[in-house]
Amino acid sequence: MKNTIYIRKPNHISTARFTLSTIEYNIIYFIIDELMKSQSLDINMVYSEQEIVIELKKIDKYNNYQRIKDSIKSLASKQVEYHINIPGGNGKSEQVQENITSLISGIKYVRNSQYISFIVPSQACRFFCYLGGGFTSIQKAIAIGLSSIYSKALYELCCRWKDKGGYNCSIEDLKVYLSIENKYKQIAHFRQRVLDDSIVELKEKADLFFTYTLTKSDKKFDKISIKIHGNYKNKSGFSGVKEEHYRFVYSFLNRYFPNYKDSKALDYTEILVKQNNLEKAFYRFIKLDDNYSEGTKTKKDIYSLLVNVILPELEVLKSHIT
Repeated sequence: MKNTIYIRKPNHISTARFTLSTIEYNIIYFIIDELMKSQSLDINMVYSEQEIVIELKKIDKYNNYQRIKDSIKSLASKQVEYHINIPGGNGKSEQVQENITSLISGIKYVRNSQYISFIVPSQACRFFCYLGGGFTSIQKAIAIGLSSIYSKALYELCCRWKDKGGYNCSIEDLKVYLSIENKYKQIAHFRQRVLDDSIVELKEKADLFFTYTLTKSDKKFDKISIKIHGNYKNKSGFSGVKEEHYRFVYSFLNRYFPNYKDSKALDYTEILVKQNNLEKAFYRFIKLDDNYSEGTKTKKDIYSLLVNVILPELEVLKSHIT
């Protein structure tokens, strides 16, 4: 596997209709990484069959040889149906091309070896390499490190829509995207096992995570609004943002920098998140809140401390405060 940080995943792969296991997801990431040198916007690009060699321990952290081999065999037995948009030219309208291909056409391995190789046919290379329909840049180490198939898929969605700050769709469309149309009929199960569990894992391991709001029509939840957040890095890895910390810090700052005047409370909260100081601020502000409740400090005292001492110490720029 190369030393690239990001892989470019064509968007038609994410919308193609096939179900993957976590190991199969990782194999797909490896294939894309190996074929990135051949990726192109040219619809007429001719691709040749490729042999890809992968070290087993990089696919599965448990290094389960049989499980990896079974996953590759499973991929080899799958056909994927997808479509790509062919741009129009010379006055012609855009066309949609339907394609069906096998992802892997052969496997080679030596017993007890740490490596396995497989053949990607030319049509599948096109599937992995054509970027004309758009693509999403994904941090490959993070994507591979996620253990849930839902976390992987929702991480990709976060990467695709992070510049927009979020994504809105029907719950049914999201289930189609996740290939679970006929699962989790109870909304509580869908929330817990798909959405909430994924949020926990993304906060723990990824550079992005999401929060969501469900809305009803005719007394039934049918729409979802997803908001995408940065997950900021510290020395020990990616630290998540605890929702209760965020809510309290924003609420506390809003008392001293009210939002009907300006957006300082929200701006300062976001800066604290970015500087990885939200948790530290949370405990400082709780103490100040207790001081105010006990009458040992006035609101004016706390405002002065915030502006002149605490916020600068927490790396909220003094120029920004003034």
